[in-house]
Amino acid sequence: LNFACLFISHDLAVVDILAHRIAVMHNGFLAEVGERDQILKHPQHDYTKLLISAVPVPDPAEQRIRREARLALKK
Repeated sequence: LNFACLFISHDLAVVDILAHRIAVMHNGFLAEVGERDQILKHPQHDYTKLLISAVPVPDPAEQRIRREARLALKK
């Protein structure tokens, strides 16, 4: 089946389920493009790292680690 769909979302959990490839946009420009696992597990661009670190997690300790990492990236 040859099918392509452009799905625009801010919900990375949904993107993780639906996408094979991901393009991250920042200020109207492509910041990063690649395979889903590469982008979500090994982001290269600082903005992509910020987006992923902003996803809430149920573990308070993990949330604190992510918040500190996010703050460090903003400096």
